[in-house]
Amino acid sequence: MVAEFKTAVATCAIYAAMVLVFTAISLYTAPQGSQTGTFRPVATIPYHELLLVLLGIGLGLVASVFLWGRNWAFVFLMPLLVVLTDLDHLPSYFNWTQPIRPAHSLIFIILTVALIAMVIRRRDVEFVSLSAFFAHLSIDTGVFPPFSPVDFTYYNLNEFRIPFLVAAVAFALGAGYVGRRSRGKVD
Repeated sequence: MVAEFKTAVATCAIYAAMVLVFTAISLYTAPQGSQTGTFRPVATIPYHELLLVLLGIGLGLVASVFLWGRNWAFVFLMPLLVVLTDLDHLPSYFNWTQPIRPAHSLIFIILTVALIAMVIRRRDVEFVSLSAFFAHLSIDTGVFPPFSPVDFTYYNLNEFRIPFLVAAVAFALGAGYVGRRSRGKVD
């Protein structure tokens, strides 16, 4: 069990570092016109983060139950990753103009999962990371740049919320299935 939590902490560290790297790169590569991000009104933050945490816990439980056992590391890891995606709002906290949601990008998640695959080497953790990312996007509203830091064309998240939620659940189930297979519980 201790090894599971060490893996979860290492995964969170990689994920958070990648969010910050993408945010920093985006501060320099985004065209001036796209650097309009602002910090959401303070009164809305607790509610938004609560929704993110609850969805993360739910998906962690889905992955854990599908694993045929309680994997508390998934229940711990999933909500943390869901929330860590919002670290890309950090510059606006310091009143710096920035592009909107630079780490809410498909390029971000592809590179992050590739790094997790190289360092952690656990397919179930890769699926958890994917699930957490899409869970986060399914809760967010407004616009996001799906190809930052290469392109800062913004698209409305609301159009994709249901497909993102379906992807989050599918990846959570995939995490449980892959974890179960790796432990020899499935043929």
